[in-house]
Formats: sequence, C-alpha cells, structure tokens
Amino acid sequence: MQDIIRTDSYNRVFVSHIGVRLFNATWPCSKLRDTRSYWFQFDERNEDLIDTDIPESDDGPEASALADDCKAFLFDSITPDWAA
Repeated sequence: MQDIIRTDSYNRVFVSHIGVRLFNATWPCSKLRDTRSYWFQFDERNEDLIDTDIPESDDGPEASALADDCKAFLFDSITPDWAA
C-alpha cells in the first residue's frame, strides 16, 4: 500500500492522494484535490514552512491545516488522526 504520509532527508513531508482524501474527509469544503499528492518543506532550524507545491488555486486554510499536520509529523513524530 502506498504511504499516506512520509518524509525525506530534505525536511519535506509528502501526503499521497489517498492521504489528501482522508484529510478532506475531516475538513468540510476543502479545495485540496484528492487526485494528486502535495508536499511541504520545512526549515530545520526554526521549523518554518519554506516551500510547498500547493498551487495558488488550492491554497487556503485547509492547506495551512495540512501543513501544520505535516510539521507535527516531521518534528514531533505525531501521526495525524486522518493518517492513522
């Protein structure tokens, strides 16, 4: 089975299209497309979001919430409820 959420050595967190579908089920009216995956890259020193592949048309509060979940997954080893 495809990983729902995973990291790489560049402090990027990848959420598969399956993960996006699961996330969307918890976020009514989400604009995130469950036909694609997304990634977020964070600065190791201050944990700031430094890059993402979220297109402007998909951006909004749900993208911010997904980024927060990814940050907690990367730095605090907290698996989001939607990915468990």
